[in-house]
Amino acid sequence: MDTAAEADLWRLVAPLVVVTDGDEHVLGRPDLGHYVAVPEPGAVFVTALQGGASLAEATARASRAAGQKVDGADFLRGLAEAGLLSEDTPEGSGDPPPTGRRIRWIEGVSPRVAGRLFGRVAWIGYGLAALVAVGVLVARPDLRPGFEDVWFLGDPVLSLLAFLPVGILLGAAHEAWHWLAGRAIGVPAVFRVSRRGLFLVFETDLTQLAAVPRRKRYGPFLAGMALDGVVLATALGLRVLYRADLLALPPVVDRLLGVVILNQMISVVWQWAAVFMRSDGYAVLANALRCHNLYRATWLTAKGRLWRLVADETAELEAISPHDRQVAHWFALVYIAGMTGVGWLTLTFSLPFLISMMLWVANNLGSLAVTSVTFWESAAVLALMATQWGAPLLLALRERRLRKMGELL
Repeated sequence: MDTAAEADLWRLVAPLVVVTDGDEHVLGRPDLGHYVAVPEPGAVFVTALQGGASLAEATARASRAAGQKVDGADFLRGLAEAGLLSEDTPEGSGDPPPTGRRIRWIEGVSPRVAGRLFGRVAWIGYGLAALVAVGVLVARPDLRPGFEDVWFLGDPVLSLLAFLPVGILLGAAHEAWHWLAGRAIGVPAVFRVSRRGLFLVFETDLTQLAAVPRRKRYGPFLAGMALDGVVLATALGLRVLYRADLLALPPVVDRLLGVVILNQMISVVWQWAAVFMRSDGYAVLANALRCHNLYRATWLTAKGRLWRLVADETAELEAISPHDRQVAHWFALVYIAGMTGVGWLTLTFSLPFLISMMLWVANNLGSLAVTSVTFWESAAVLALMATQWGAPLLLALRERRLRKMGELL
């Protein structure tokens, strides 16, 4: 290989990051959001090239690490096919992949400032908040929430509509804490609206955590639940003070705190119960199992068992690491059982509720005066239902398109 070709090769591998965590090795392009797991010789090969070694020298070092002859040129072709040697980079230094949106008010927070929210003292605080919340719920049965707390305004529809912005704010704060936790260790994240099955959710894409050792990933994964625990403990504490006549609150605020408590408890339980739907608990589990692309391997494995895979899907599954495929062999059972449960809940509760609400809305919009409060409540409910049920379908189509383009796992 001539000098010019060697220079081009060094330029192509320069943006790659090489992460070694025990016996695990990951090559990545943080600017593009692409990461692949490789055996040790692959990491040795790239590190040698980045150190200025020629292709022949890097191949020789990789061969010694493998204990047998390797083909350096073939390995480079594999990296190119994975998009790791692409010369197309997002505009601006450190931009996230083009599958999300930058939010500059969060990006203005420096890693040093964000780090204060996730240091040793902060995590002790999060743990104490969780203990306080559990202690109050055990000691004060009267403060344990029930679904009747949802109707805090008396009017059921108005209660749902009034709590909607509060619920959105709490969900956004949960995701912002994931974002800030990634920021604290110098890893940029991408915020987007996504879905979990038929549910519309906020999502923080922490794909670039693949560029840090696994033990450092747990903080960003658990950050959202940490904030949920603080909010839960705060709401419970305020209600305790109100009931003890130590804090003056309007009664409607006390009732609103009851809905917040219910919302936060459901959020925390959901994160662990919905591991089959890429929840925070799933991220912790996949990391602990040392998997890289468990969800996609699981989906393809489950589809292969229940139906059949097309040629492209079979090739995609075979390209996923043997370890991920081995874990997916049993995790697919969890996925199938969980999705069966979601389907049952949808048919038993969600669909009948949707039908009854649609009939109620249609009757009100067709018979009530435009000046009535109930008419506009019905219009708002119609818009909410259209978003809640239509957006997941549109997002599913978008995710399918992005996956075919290689921009989403």
